[in-house]
Amino acid sequence: MLEIGDGRIRTCEGLSRRSLLTVGGIGTLGLTLADPLRASEQQRTPSRRAGDERNCILVYLNGGPSQYETFDPKPEQPAEIRGPYGAIETNVSGIRISELLPNLSREMHRYSVIRTLTHSFDSHSPRHMMTGSLTGSTTYGAVVTWVRGFRTDAPPFVRLGAQMDGLGGGRLGSACDPVHIPDPSDPHVVLPDYDPPASVPPPRFGRRLKLLEAFEEWRRETDQDATLKEREGSYRRALQVLTSSAVRRAFDLSREPDSLRDAYGANKFGQSCLLARRLLEAGTRYAEIKWFGDFSPGSTAYDAWDVHGAELPGLSRMETQLCPRFDHGMATLLRDLDDHGLLQNTLVVAVGEFGRTPKMNTWGGRDHWPPCQSVLIAGAGVPGGTIFGESDLQGAYPASRPVTLPDFIATQFRLLGLNPNLDDRLRPFVGPGEPMREFVG
Repeated sequence: MLEIGDGRIRTCEGLSRRSLLTVGGIGTLGLTLADPLRASEQQRTPSRRAGDERNCILVYLNGGPSQYETFDPKPEQPAEIRGPYGAIETNVSGIRISELLPNLSREMHRYSVIRTLTHSFDSHSPRHMMTGSLTGSTTYGAVVTWVRGFRTDAPPFVRLGAQMDGLGGGRLGSACDPVHIPDPSDPHVVLPDYDPPASVPPPRFGRRLKLLEAFEEWRRETDQDATLKEREGSYRRALQVLTSSAVRRAFDLSREPDSLRDAYGANKFGQSCLLARRLLEAGTRYAEIKWFGDFSPGSTAYDAWDVHGAELPGLSRMETQLCPRFDHGMATLLRDLDDHGLLQNTLVVAVGEFGRTPKMNTWGGRDHWPPCQSVLIAGAGVPGGTIFGESDLQGAYPASRPVTLPDFIATQFRLLGLNPNLDDRLRPFVGPGEPMREFVG
């Protein structure tokens, strides 16, 4: 795993251990950059297929956002169900969402909402949403990297936000791990220099050009068989990535107008959304954004959408922190992608691990509820301004067209132009689901 910076997340299940700065040398980088390059050359089919240029931005809303306070309000229900907030009209006639999302209400024409995603997983884990099961470790971004490889010098798979331990390349190996940027809002975030591999005699090289010279010396001292020549080409490409001015420019948010950065929001989530758009422009295929706020050591604030009440913050955080940041960042991302001509080829998904209970608890919060949750989905051919499925009057269970997790996963793959019926490599990762015909035809 290539990791830059640190990040933190806290839910009712506790605070994760602080991530340390772990930047591997080219010896290990040979497994995190050179290997996917080599795998790309070996595994990718020579012909270009429909959807090959599709991108994805997956926004993981850690903690499980309440559907009532976001995309499935129930204003006609009693207070213990509807909660303290009302519903507002969107710019699409007949569709209402929570009053806590005014900016997204004006962008409804750019996205759709699935109101009936249903499953049985009740734990604070991104695993089932990223891999399809509670035991999986191979993320969808890794699968896209494995099948599609590099498009440009930009890393094909990037994770923005707090680390998700144990999730990455999985069974595909570290070659398909994401490049990890815990804090994109840090003005000093840059791609670092790297150490040479352990097999290179010199102790360390201060500059990447000297590192290249060291590789040349190492190559000359080894047997010149076909495998080593192939590996040399992959190392050269890895160094090309590290020295690419285009890649480094993509990570430099100061190149964006202040007005646009402000529109995204002066917080880690908003700046992650902006960086994701820049990386897609540079050639990244899959960007994960894990929700996080601004956690400080010793603070009692919670970053996640975990709104039980009692010892945890209740719904008030939906109004004061969570929804405002999500509303500004997400609405601006959709508009910005569209303005840059990227939305039509970019699948955007915003989803948590589950929904929230129909009735408020005694502390004025909502508890975990997997049977019904809402998902924002946009781009890559998804029709905007559409509500898919309806929950029952209490928002507790799907009343029409339930969407299972396998179907949701299959839909994402198909929208990215990846069809397991045509490519047998995909079947172990897609499972038994069928794509939603309303989105993929």
